[in-house]
Amino acid sequence: MKGQKILKVTSILMIIGGVIAVVVGVLAILGISALAALSGSTEGIGLLYASSIIVTVASVIQFIAGIKGIGACSDSQKAASCIKWGIIIGILAIISIVIGIVGGGTFSITSLVLNLLLPGLYVYGAMQMKGAVSV
Repeated sequence: MKGQKILKVTSILMIIGGVIAVVVGVLAILGISALAALSGSTEGIGLLYASSIIVTVASVIQFIAGIKGIGACSDSQKAASCIKWGIIIGILAIISIVIGIVGGGTFSITSLVLNLLLPGLYVYGAMQMKGAVSV
């Protein structure tokens, strides 16, 4: 079936990346809490908490999308929901980059492309499975 391999590979990568990112996100939240406790002040850590929570939530969403993508590989009727999940992940990646810039980071086109590559391929594979794209 068209797009099945792309969707399966990107779904597996999303599951792996989602699990790793959830662990890192939880560790980041715990680390921020420890930092606040040691310094005795919570001044200026709001953005750190917000970005860590967004990373953790986005990671859970990425994990769910990976599971749904694996399910859609055997049933092309489920591919439409995968398109929506992939778009949500892409939007969360853009929000993450914006928060990084607001927090004092610099914009990098390479970072933008790399953050949108996996969700883009995931959506492309789902669209092929759905039959919306013919190559």
